[in-house]
Amino acid sequence: MSIPHNETAKWPELTFLVIVYALYILAVSAPLGFIISAYKVYRFKRLTEKRAETPTHEALLIATHYEWLVRTFIFMAVLTMAAVGLAYYIVGYIIAGLALVWWFYRLIRGATALVTHRSMPATICTQSLCYGQAESV
Repeated sequence: MSIPHNETAKWPELTFLVIVYALYILAVSAPLGFIISAYKVYRFKRLTEKRAETPTHEALLIATHYEWLVRTFIFMAVLTMAAVGLAYYIVGYIIAGLALVWWFYRLIRGATALVTHRSMPATICTQSLCYGQAESV
């Protein structure tokens, strides 16, 4: 879903999202980026439930990017544990290599979508509704 040309996302939010992507790319600071992303998704859910109205395109765009980053971190943590657990065997190194390629693919895909003002294929569910990918289905 693209943002219409007459509606643009807030620059401070986009700038902050770019900083969070940079934290993820550095990998060492990815846990800090994860905490920020998780908080932003939580805040989006709380505000959406409070207002009981459909979020704007800009809010949905930013929230789906944060959800995308949260899922990227969680899946990478699982893949890293599998790679470390299997490191004694050669399979662990293969998993680690594939996980690293997948990590950068997710970050590049997300950053590219952010530059083109597209939301990510992530669904954010509150207690009553789901937003994001579920809307386009």
